[in-house]
Amino acid sequence: MTHPPQSSADSLPHTIRALGWTSFLTDLSSEAIYPLLPAFVRGLGGTSVDIGLIDGIATAVAAVVRLPSGALSDWIGRRPLVLCGYAISAVIRPLMGLVASPLGVILVRTADRFGKGIRSGPRDALVADFVEPAIRGRAFGHIRAMDHAGAALGPLVAMLFLLAFPGRERLLFLLAVLPGLVTLAVIWRNVRDAPTRPTVAAATSLAPRLSRPQSLLLGSVGLWSLGAASEQFLLLRAAELGVPAALVPLVWLVVSLAKSGSATLCGGLADRWHPRLVLAAGWLVFAAAYGGLALTSKVWLAVPFMLLVGVAYGLAEPAERSLVSRLAPAGGQGGSFGWYTLVQGLMALPAGLLAGWLWQQGPAGPSWSFAATALLATAACGLLVVTVQESPAEV
Repeated sequence: MTHPPQSSADSLPHTIRALGWTSFLTDLSSEAIYPLLPAFVRGLGGTSVDIGLIDGIATAVAAVVRLPSGALSDWIGRRPLVLCGYAISAVIRPLMGLVASPLGVILVRTADRFGKGIRSGPRDALVADFVEPAIRGRAFGHIRAMDHAGAALGPLVAMLFLLAFPGRERLLFLLAVLPGLVTLAVIWRNVRDAPTRPTVAAATSLAPRLSRPQSLLLGSVGLWSLGAASEQFLLLRAAELGVPAALVPLVWLVVSLAKSGSATLCGGLADRWHPRLVLAAGWLVFAAAYGGLALTSKVWLAVPFMLLVGVAYGLAEPAERSLVSRLAPAGGQGGSFGWYTLVQGLMALPAGLLAGWLWQQGPAGPSWSFAATALLATAACGLLVVTVQESPAEV
């Protein structure tokens, strides 16, 4: 049965809530494995170079596939690609429990991220298909909140499992198949394409003539992404300020919870105000948080700033996606989200390398860098606010 798009007066559509659960389950499974990989790779005889290659190659592969996948979804529909992407990750991720070399870890992680690249653009486009602009911020906020809730719970599940079964990391990896199978069942039973959606040829969506608002937004997101490197540097900063090693995972937990809670509470702001204003606010909060982290040398002051980083993501992420959907041409949501996620993914590797180099110059270096790029991106977003008229897609 197809669930039609609902009006702004209704609760979130059934399909959107189902997509929220798929995000929750997938991140729970992924984040139960991800924090254990560095030690696992070293146990296989790997080096720090191998560890660095894992995310670098996986992120690059996911970024490259996002654009063609999003464009293809404008032609054949969203559901087949969403299902395919989640299926690849569900089948591949548990194979981490069978690898025997660092190369095997790289291959499995890359294939897992390949699945993420296939599903990311079509999933966000599906959200835009099913909800009217008046509640898109709340819809994207719900998806991001569920995503971050799974990311918070995953490491906790892994920790409890390894306390009960010490040294059984491979068994934990193999058990990751269970949430993956539940995810596929949820998609199969509850996720459908919107009944009324214009079809656009994949080639047209793949190489569109980007409007000025879209170009400015992509440039702003690219600049912001260059500064928003991995939150691993938050953990490094926490350890550098004296947080005991045993408690560092709790920093990851509370930041993820801050992201989830703020995405739930702030997603609707993009609907009540305008996503451009909320996006600028999120980037300003991000800049303030990292500026505070650079200045403080006390743990009790640093932790609130780390939580503020989570709040900044909760403000910015739903607003970014809501703005991408507003500026997309009719029928071209998949391609627009493909371009958006491509820019984000391609900036991840240079962002990580830059942050790593700055860290070598001094632990406060990345904080100043992140704060500065967030301010620049906010200025670019301000240009988008004051100089660009509404896109025809928004009318």
